[in-house]
Amino acid sequence: MIGISEHRTALGSEFPHCDQIQLIMIILFFAVWGGDSLSFLIFRSSTILVGLFSLPALLLPAILSLGFGLYLIAKSHKAVFGETTDQPSLIDSGVYSWVRHPMYLGILLLCLGFFFISPSLLSLGVWLAFFILYDKMATYEEKDLIRILGEEYIAYQKRVAKWFPRIRPRSYSGNRLG
Repeated sequence: MIGISEHRTALGSEFPHCDQIQLIMIILFFAVWGGDSLSFLIFRSSTILVGLFSLPALLLPAILSLGFGLYLIAKSHKAVFGETTDQPSLIDSGVYSWVRHPMYLGILLLCLGFFFISPSLLSLGVWLAFFILYDKMATYEEKDLIRILGEEYIAYQKRVAKWFPRIRPRSYSGNRLG
């Protein structure tokens, strides 16, 4: 991710209509998830997934997913918007040394946490569509980051995973704390 200057233009290009698309996807996910959850509670109807797992078995992954999602969102937001720079610079420390898109991953993990609370095939399908959309948005934005930062960003891509943190991180020297 690129640090911001006084104006948001130093961040590079965002996917067209990024904010609106994210809002629509979040509303869609929670509408489907909420509808399925209410249907189960009111009518005692069950989806295939609810019957497969007990609530205690889903509680731990739900708490971990929600907690880690909130952590990633808070830390990545602070890293990007917490300080200003005169020149665009690569943020490759903190949560940005784990994955290249911790804000997007945090939102996905939040939704996944809610899925674990009340799992349904419909909400899982919406979550998968959300992930595919975020992957396309991230790929689009990375092309612009390569244009702006060149070899520095390409080296960062080789060193840091796009979505799933590596167990053993590759060699790293951070520029800023995140």
